[in-house]
Amino acid sequence: MGIALLEGIRIEIRDRGTPRAFAGSQVQTGGDGRFEVTALPPGTHDVWVDETSLPEGVLLCQNPRRVSVYRLQVAAVEIVGEPVCLISIQEAKDAGVGTFVNVQGIVTATPADIRSDYTYVQDGSAGIRVFGSLGAVGGDLQRGDRITLTGEIGIFNDDWQLTGPSVDDVEVGAGEVAPQAVASGTIAEVGPDNRNPLQGRLVVVRGAELVRGFTSGGNRNGLIDDGSGATEVRIETGISGSGDETIRGNLGLEIGACYDITGVIGNFRGTGQLFPRDGSDFVEVACND
Repeated sequence: MGIALLEGIRIEIRDRGTPRAFAGSQVQTGGDGRFEVTALPPGTHDVWVDETSLPEGVLLCQNPRRVSVYRLQVAAVEIVGEPVCLISIQEAKDAGVGTFVNVQGIVTATPADIRSDYTYVQDGSAGIRVFGSLGAVGGDLQRGDRITLTGEIGIFNDDWQLTGPSVDDVEVGAGEVAPQAVASGTIAEVGPDNRNPLQGRLVVVRGAELVRGFTSGGNRNGLIDDGSGATEVRIETGISGSGDETIRGNLGLEIGACYDITGVIGNFRGTGQLFPRDGSDFVEVACND
């Protein structure tokens, strides 16, 4: 995509950290997108853009920008408008359905894990499911990569997701996320609240008993309980075929046995669910007293 040079954008140079503009510093960009201000005092100043002069659909993710002016030297600053600004995952969820957003997070589940069209990313605020193909990038993603994405916020069966994703950047090996320890009852409690920051986050439930096999939800939903209350555990297509015997046979699970279970929190129509990523997310342990 080409870069458009914007004419008529109003700019002024301000005393750093204040709204006071230097005399003669109010200018507009020309047809080449450039502007020039002369006779500024040395120092670090703020370059402020009047955003009301920007065309519709152009945002400034940082305004003002700082520039350092030295005696008898020319200083330059580049100001780039964007269609969308980077925000936290929780802010993206709060923005609501249909909002076009730009988010960045650590990959906690790749397209090779839960489902080929599911990727999970997480930042310090929350996690979210990315629904759809990530193209050639998806096949190379690893847990612990930091990825920057744009897409549209949507909801499927009451679970937030980023749809129509486009990858802007990947930082390989940024560092895997340590799962947050939660109780099975907590997952059940936050299920109806899809804005809860735990939704979409990588967690671990310790000492959870498999109290019911995978006999609901298309024969993919089991039931676990660590003593705090039962919640569903969902085995998706990337991990196993459907059916209680098939899933338990493939993953080596026994009803009545207890496990530390790692997975991503989601929900189905308000019912809290835990989505493990593969068989190694189940570690058999002694049951809680």
